[in-house]
Amino acid sequence: MLIRSFLFPSLKNAIILTITFVVIICLGTLTPLPQKIDVPGSDKWHHFVAFAALVYPLASASKRYWLKIIIFSLLLGASIEIIQPYVNRFGEMKDFFADSIGVFMGILLAAIAHKFRL
Repeated sequence: MLIRSFLFPSLKNAIILTITFVVIICLGTLTPLPQKIDVPGSDKWHHFVAFAALVYPLASASKRYWLKIIIFSLLLGASIEIIQPYVNRFGEMKDFFADSIGVFMGILLAAIAHKFRL
């Protein structure tokens, strides 16, 4: 039942999930670090998954919000990358590209889920 409520959320649950993901993404990416950390490897997968999860609930609940959620998510990703250098983080264009790919993958998955819902 829990999986079904995530895969096919009601509009109310989708809004709650979307707000929750926005808060988690902002906390995870904009919390100031005491010093810059150079982490080996790539965090692009995290960006991709976070932004796919961000757009999926609301986009799968209603087609009416697709354009708005795409624009909002892309602006959020860009804003985060612009703000990060001011909170002792690294802003990277590659992170924004990973965010963008995640947004469009989330929309694609939501479109598939929306078809199954009908």
